[in-house]
Amino acid sequence: MTMHRQLDCALQGLQQLAYARIAREFARAWHARAEESEEAEAVIGEAHRRVLHCEQALAELRFVIEDPRQIAEIKVARALYLRMLLESAPTRLQSWSDCESLDQMPKSHLFEWISYDFEQLELAELEGSMTEEEAAWYTQAIDTEPRVRD
Repeated sequence: MTMHRQLDCALQGLQQLAYARIAREFARAWHARAEESEEAEAVIGEAHRRVLHCEQALAELRFVIEDPRQIAEIKVARALYLRMLLESAPTRLQSWSDCESLDQMPKSHLFEWISYDFEQLELAELEGSMTEEEAAWYTQAIDTEPRVRD
């Protein structure tokens, strides 16, 4: 597997895992307010199996990617992608308030709020785990990113 292909696979796997985790949390939150316990258990169980599958796929890929430079490149690229997602939050979340009751919240709203929370957490974890070299590379990439003007 070429280095570029490994990077693409790792980033795709990380996004699939993030989505699976968000979908699992969404299923838990959405079904927590419902009375359909059997159906809820099935949906949550399937969402959990998807998370486990994604985690396993990433663990297998981790055995292939051993070069610290590649790992750093993956971390920085993922962090930059998460920053882009978080910058889009005002558009995605519009004028919604996180003070709204879950009982009144539409599915799409709940999903976006959960996504936003998970994106913030993942970015904080990535930034906190960066070595000095990775952090410098990341900061340089941020400084050279093209900015979207309002």
